[in-house]
Amino acid sequence: MVLSLVACTPTTEKNKTGEVKQTQATNGIADKTPDPNAPNLEILAVYQLNSEGTGLTYAMEGIEEMTPQAVVDLLIEAGVLAEGTTSLSLETEGKVEEVGPGAVVVPGMEIDNSYPEHGILNLSQFPKDNQELKLQAVANTFLEGFNIARFTIQVNGDTVGENLVLKNVKS
Repeated sequence: MVLSLVACTPTTEKNKTGEVKQTQATNGIADKTPDPNAPNLEILAVYQLNSEGTGLTYAMEGIEEMTPQAVVDLLIEAGVLAEGTTSLSLETEGKVEEVGPGAVVVPGMEIDNSYPEHGILNLSQFPKDNQELKLQAVANTFLEGFNIARFTIQVNGDTVGENLVLKNVKS
Protein backbone atom coordinates (compact mmCIF):
# COMPACT_ATOMS: atom_id res chain seq x y z
CA MET A 1 0.00 0.00 0.00
CA VAL A 2 1.32 3.39 -1.05
CA LEU A 3 0.25 6.57 0.75
CA SER A 4 1.14 9.93 -0.66
CA LEU A 5 0.63 13.34 0.91
CA VAL A 6 0.47 16.11 -1.65
CA ALA A 7 0.08 19.83 -0.91
CA CYS A 8 -0.28 22.58 -3.44
CA THR A 9 1.63 25.76 -2.83
CA PRO A 10 2.01 28.71 -5.12
CA THR A 11 5.16 28.65 -7.15
CA THR A 12 7.03 31.70 -8.31
CA GLU A 13 7.94 32.27 -11.92
CA LYS A 14 11.64 32.22 -12.64
CA ASN A 15 13.32 33.54 -15.70
CA LYS A 16 16.36 31.92 -17.26
CA THR A 17 18.75 33.61 -14.80
CA GLY A 18 16.92 32.21 -11.78
CA GLU A 19 15.58 35.58 -10.58
CA VAL A 20 12.04 35.72 -9.23
CA LYS A 21 9.69 37.85 -11.29
CA GLN A 22 7.49 40.25 -9.36
CA THR A 23 3.85 39.88 -10.34
CA GLN A 24 1.01 41.90 -8.85
CA ALA A 25 -2.50 40.63 -8.75
CA THR A 26 -5.08 43.39 -9.01
CA ASN A 27 -8.04 41.01 -8.88
CA GLY A 28 -9.60 42.98 -11.72
CA ILE A 29 -9.58 46.25 -9.80
CA ALA A 30 -8.00 49.14 -11.62
CA ASP A 31 -5.66 51.39 -9.72
CA LYS A 32 -7.65 54.27 -8.23
CA THR A 33 -6.10 57.69 -8.38
CA PRO A 34 -7.95 60.86 -7.40
CA ASP A 35 -9.03 63.09 -10.24
CA PRO A 36 -6.97 66.29 -9.87
CA ASN A 37 -9.75 68.21 -11.64
CA ALA A 38 -12.51 67.05 -9.28
CA PRO A 39 -13.95 69.83 -7.12
CA ASN A 40 -13.31 69.91 -3.38
CA LEU A 41 -16.63 69.30 -1.68
CA GLU A 42 -17.79 70.33 1.77
CA ILE A 43 -19.96 67.80 3.57
CA LEU A 44 -23.40 68.88 4.79
CA ALA A 45 -26.07 67.01 6.77
CA VAL A 46 -29.29 67.65 4.85
CA TYR A 47 -32.30 67.00 7.10
CA GLN A 48 -35.50 65.63 5.61
CA LEU A 49 -38.71 63.98 6.75
CA ASN A 50 -38.55 60.25 7.44
CA SER A 51 -40.54 57.87 5.24
CA GLU A 52 -43.57 58.06 7.57
CA GLY A 53 -43.47 61.87 7.73
CA THR A 54 -43.41 61.74 11.53
CA GLY A 55 -39.80 62.67 12.26
CA LEU A 56 -36.53 63.74 10.71
CA THR A 57 -33.63 61.88 9.22
CA TYR A 58 -30.59 63.22 7.39
CA ALA A 59 -28.30 62.36 4.53
CA MET A 60 -24.71 63.50 4.16
CA GLU A 61 -24.31 65.41 0.90
CA GLY A 62 -21.34 66.96 -0.85
CA ILE A 63 -21.62 70.63 -1.74
CA GLU A 64 -19.11 72.61 -3.81
CA GLU A 65 -19.76 75.97 -2.19
CA MET A 66 -21.65 76.55 1.05
CA THR A 67 -24.08 79.24 -0.10
CA PRO A 68 -27.67 79.68 1.08
CA GLN A 69 -29.06 78.92 -2.39
CA ALA A 70 -26.93 75.78 -2.76
CA VAL A 71 -28.30 74.52 0.58
CA VAL A 72 -31.87 75.43 -0.47
CA ASP A 73 -31.32 73.45 -3.69
CA LEU A 74 -30.30 70.38 -1.66
CA LEU A 75 -33.40 70.79 0.52
CA ILE A 76 -35.51 70.92 -2.66
CA GLU A 77 -33.88 67.68 -3.87
CA ALA A 78 -34.66 66.11 -0.48
CA GLY A 79 -38.33 67.03 -0.82
CA VAL A 80 -38.36 69.46 2.10
CA LEU A 81 -38.85 72.61 0.03
CA ALA A 82 -40.90 73.06 -3.14
CA GLU A 83 -39.41 73.43 -6.61
CA GLY A 84 -38.67 77.07 -7.39
CA THR A 85 -37.92 78.07 -3.78
CA THR A 86 -35.14 80.63 -3.64
CA SER A 87 -33.09 82.07 -0.82
CA LEU A 88 -33.76 85.80 -0.73
CA SER A 89 -31.19 86.39 2.03
CA LEU A 90 -29.33 84.89 4.96
CA GLU A 91 -28.31 87.32 7.65
CA THR A 92 -26.36 86.53 10.78
CA GLU A 93 -26.06 88.69 13.84
CA GLY A 94 -24.16 88.66 17.09
CA LYS A 95 -21.47 86.27 18.19
CA VAL A 96 -21.65 83.58 20.82
CA GLU A 97 -19.30 84.95 23.46
CA GLU A 98 -19.73 82.83 26.57
CA VAL A 99 -19.09 79.20 27.29
CA GLY A 100 -22.23 77.64 28.76
CA PRO A 101 -22.62 76.18 32.25
CA GLY A 102 -20.94 72.84 32.82
CA ALA A 103 -18.36 73.41 30.10
CA VAL A 104 -14.85 72.20 30.82
CA VAL A 105 -12.17 74.79 30.20
CA VAL A 106 -8.77 73.32 29.38
CA PRO A 107 -5.86 75.66 30.19
CA GLY A 108 -3.97 76.71 27.06
CA MET A 109 -6.74 75.54 24.73
CA GLU A 110 -8.88 78.03 22.87
CA ILE A 111 -12.55 77.39 22.26
CA ASP A 112 -13.91 78.62 18.94
CA ASN A 113 -17.00 80.54 19.91
CA SER A 114 -16.90 82.93 17.00
CA TYR A 115 -19.95 81.52 15.27
CA PRO A 116 -23.06 83.65 14.84
CA GLU A 117 -25.59 83.82 17.66
CA HIS A 118 -28.61 84.15 15.38
CA GLY A 119 -29.40 83.61 11.72
CA ILE A 120 -32.36 84.80 9.67
CA LEU A 121 -33.15 83.00 6.42
CA ASN A 122 -35.63 84.71 4.10
CA LEU A 123 -37.16 82.36 1.51
CA SER A 124 -39.43 83.03 -1.47
CA GLN A 125 -41.96 80.38 -0.32
CA PHE A 126 -42.48 77.65 2.25
CA PRO A 127 -44.72 74.57 2.07
CA LYS A 128 -47.83 74.48 4.28
CA ASP A 129 -47.93 70.68 4.62
CA ASN A 130 -46.09 69.21 7.61
CA GLN A 131 -44.79 72.72 8.26
CA GLU A 132 -43.44 72.20 11.79
CA LEU A 133 -41.18 69.30 10.77
CA LYS A 134 -40.08 71.02 7.57
CA LEU A 135 -39.19 74.19 9.51
CA GLN A 136 -37.04 72.07 11.82
CA ALA A 137 -35.43 70.25 8.85
CA VAL A 138 -34.47 73.57 7.23
CA ALA A 139 -33.28 75.00 10.56
CA ASN A 140 -31.16 71.93 11.42
CA THR A 141 -29.55 71.94 7.97
CA PHE A 142 -28.65 75.64 8.15
CA LEU A 143 -27.67 75.59 11.84
CA GLU A 144 -25.13 72.82 11.21
CA GLY A 145 -24.00 74.02 7.80
CA PHE A 146 -23.35 77.61 8.82
CA ASN A 147 -22.54 77.02 12.53
CA ILE A 148 -25.36 79.20 13.83
CA ALA A 149 -26.72 78.94 17.39
CA ARG A 150 -30.38 80.01 16.82
CA PHE A 151 -32.40 80.40 13.66
CA THR A 152 -35.41 82.25 12.25
CA ILE A 153 -37.09 81.43 8.95
CA GLN A 154 -39.04 84.04 7.02
CA VAL A 155 -41.08 83.94 3.83
CA ASN A 156 -40.90 87.23 1.93
CA GLY A 157 -40.04 88.99 5.20
CA ASP A 158 -42.81 87.40 7.31
CA THR A 159 -41.60 85.12 10.13
CA VAL A 160 -42.83 81.51 9.95
CA GLY A 161 -40.39 79.95 12.47
CA GLU A 162 -38.51 81.75 15.23
CA ASN A 163 -35.65 80.95 17.64
CA LEU A 164 -35.22 77.44 16.27
CA VAL A 165 -32.32 75.45 17.68
CA LEU A 166 -30.76 72.19 16.55
CA LYS A 167 -33.20 69.46 17.50
CA ASN A 168 -33.29 65.74 16.86
CA VAL A 169 -36.89 64.93 15.96
CA LYS A 170 -37.64 61.20 15.83
CA SER A 171 -40.95 59.46 15.86
